[in-house]
Amino acid sequence: MKLLPLLLAAALPLAAAAQTTPNPGYVGLNVGASFALGDFGKSDYFNNQAGFAKTGLHLALDGAHYFGGGIVGLAGQVAFSDNGRLKTKDLDQIGAGFTDGFGVDESTLRSGSRYRRLTAMVGPSFMFPLGSKLRLEARGLVGIVHSFSTPTLTVQLEDNAQTLLTQYSSTSTVFGYQAGLGLHYALAQRVGLVLRGDFMGASAFTVDNGNRTNNAGRLQTKQPVSAFNTSLGLAFNFGK
Repeated sequence: MKLLPLLLAAALPLAAAAQTTPNPGYVGLNVGASFALGDFGKSDYFNNQAGFAKTGLHLALDGAHYFGGGIVGLAGQVAFSDNGRLKTKDLDQIGAGFTDGFGVDESTLRSGSRYRRLTAMVGPSFMFPLGSKLRLEARGLVGIVHSFSTPTLTVQLEDNAQTLLTQYSSTSTVFGYQAGLGLHYALAQRVGLVLRGDFMGASAFTVDNGNRTNNAGRLQTKQPVSAFNTSLGLAFNFGK
């Protein structure tokens, strides 16, 4: 959460100019990419919080209302993000780790589902003019992050017992936060183009496992989520 105060401090010198330029509210639709960060994006068998997440789709519905047309407003966003599934090379790495961790001859892995989540957040927005058509928005949002799914994993240990281990898809709902910048360029009086970059973080999703009698091998029970989301879209202005 250190990013938001830095963004706001950098934007304060523009505040005086913004007072004379009314800011209309807007609603907008954006599409872009979600880049997995931190443990979420790591591919490390020995890190139980590594997510093996990939770069994927980010789709967002945004909006904001500026009080009295000033620089301060209330913004909201509902967004869908997809950070992919486990690839063949991921399964090869994880399978080799289970084979070694359990001391068996071979491990057979199957995976389904993918990282899909919905975020719903609100928070303050600050809009500053950079010219007659260009404006800079700095915002910080908080809310919920709901996991529609995470990758499943079925591990069959090839030994005398033919043990079958299962990691289930998570449908957790957790606290989330986001901070970032948006550039608004006016195409017409009521329509603009918006380019965004936002850092998103969330509490860890809970991951359930089946048929585990010990902690040998990789055992994932928590999956932290963090990503950098970029998008481009249209904003439709209302009000002044």
